[in-house]
Amino acid sequence: MRRTILLSLLLVVGGCGGDGAADDPGEDTVADTSGSESVTPVPEPEPEPEPEPEPEPASGPAQLTVSNQVGSADGGGTVQVLDEHGEVVAEGESGQTFNVESGTYRVRGSITDAALLVDTPTHELDGYVTVPPGQTTTSSISFPVSHVLINVRRGSRSVARWRLQIHRDGREAGETITVEPSSEHIPITPGRYSGTLRFGGQQIEVSGLIFQGGARMSVPINVN
Repeated sequence: MRRTILLSLLLVVGGCGGDGAADDPGEDTVADTSGSESVTPVPEPEPEPEPEPEPEPASGPAQLTVSNQVGSADGGGTVQVLDEHGEVVAEGESGQTFNVESGTYRVRGSITDAALLVDTPTHELDGYVTVPPGQTTTSSISFPVSHVLINVRRGSRSVARWRLQIHRDGREAGETITVEPSSEHIPITPGRYSGTLRFGGQQIEVSGLIFQGGARMSVPINVN
C-alpha cells in the first residue's frame, strides 16, 4: 500500500516538471525585434540665402545730353538745362552732354539757323526730364516745321514787289518776321499768323494765315 502511494506521488511530481520545461524558452531562444525601432531621417541642409543687391544711391553725379530736332533733321542751335525752380544750371550747343546732379530738370532749346526755321523759335520741352544717378540721359526737343510759299495776287496777276511782316498768334507768339517774294518755300513754325502787308505804297492788315505742320503748301494773299 505504501509503495503504491509513493509511486503516485512520483508521477505527480514528474508531470509538474514537464509542464515547466515547456513554458521556459531556454537560453537558445532569440527574441524577434524587427520593426520595433523607428529610424529618424536626416534633414537636408537648407540652401544659403543669396546676398541682397546693394541699393543704388539716391543721388549723385549724372549726365544729360540735350539736342534740338527740326522735323526729322538735326536742328543745331543752343540748349539750356533748368532746375525745378527755373534756374539755368547748364547751357551750351545742341547735342552737348552736361555733368549734372541726379534729379529732375526742364530743358529748353533755340533754333539759330533761319535756313532751318525762319522764325528761329525757342521751345521748352513739356514736363520734366528725370536723370538717375550714375547714368547718361538723353533728351530731344522737337520743333515742328511747315514749308510755305507766299503768293500775293491782285486779281489774276501776281504782285512782284511786296513785304509781309507777320507774327504767330496765341500765347506762344514769336517775334515778328519779314517775308519777301521768293520762288522757294520757307520753313516756318506751324500755327496761325497775322501781320501787315506793304506793296505799291499801300498797307493792309492780314490775318487768318494758317501754316500746317509737316505740310508743303502755297498760301495766296489776295489784295484789291
